[in-house]
Amino acid sequence: MRRLGPILLALAALLAACGSKGAYKNVDPEDLHAHLDDPGVVVVDVRTPAEYVEGHVPRAINLPLQEIESWYQDLPKKKTLYLICNSGNRSTQAAEFLKEKGFKNLKNVKGGTKAWVAKGYPLSTAPEDPAKALGKAPSRPQVALPDLTLKRLGAGEVSLHKFLGRPLVINLWASWCPPCRAEMPLLAEAQSRYPEVTFLFVNQGEDEATIHKFLSETGLPLGWVLLDPDNKLSRILKAGGLPTTYFFNAEGALVATHPGQLYEAALQDYIEKILEK
Repeated sequence: MRRLGPILLALAALLAACGSKGAYKNVDPEDLHAHLDDPGVVVVDVRTPAEYVEGHVPRAINLPLQEIESWYQDLPKKKTLYLICNSGNRSTQAAEFLKEKGFKNLKNVKGGTKAWVAKGYPLSTAPEDPAKALGKAPSRPQVALPDLTLKRLGAGEVSLHKFLGRPLVINLWASWCPPCRAEMPLLAEAQSRYPEVTFLFVNQGEDEATIHKFLSETGLPLGWVLLDPDNKLSRILKAGGLPTTYFFNAEGALVATHPGQLYEAALQDYIEKILEK
């Protein structure tokens, strides 16, 4: 019997270590709908701001997944947190992350807003103030315009810091990327519509001949095309894929990031934000 002492102690230590992590449950939209008015509930939409403004679950606050390392410590551990995205993939990633950080009152909404709408539940387009739900403004990542020098297509090198002093849009793209090609006419048109904003089209990983061929075939009048053959800017800005577009204000602070193809309403919303003074 005496030998059981060390074994029980080791088992207790193991259980304590396992218990230090959190947990989450996958729930159907009906569960969220039933508890939507509960004051002990916070609904976190982890999609991009552009997706959020197009329609979200009522009462949901917008905290994008790509910024989770900045805002997760502002979440209340004593409240029940419902995590939701478009289809359930990003909210699952958020749930896994928060579980590792010790959160226990987590619920991941299976199927996301698609499943919510399929059940006949309404979406809201009115933004919810995160500070009201959290008791304070959530932390946001402080990302500045990188000090990186790249070659301009058909010209010499240029530093990104050359563009400080004006609102700036940086689009990471490649000619082989279908959504990059699909959004390019919209961005090309925006150059003339917003003359006070500088647009940089930073190609990722392709050579000059390939880029020339693409622009010649499409006839797109892109003003600033930069070459990044080693994908340096993608790594610095932690782009998850192509296309990704970054919106900086005149002071060089990152205001918004849009992964994936851009559409007109989202682009207009982002540009209005970087034009704010």
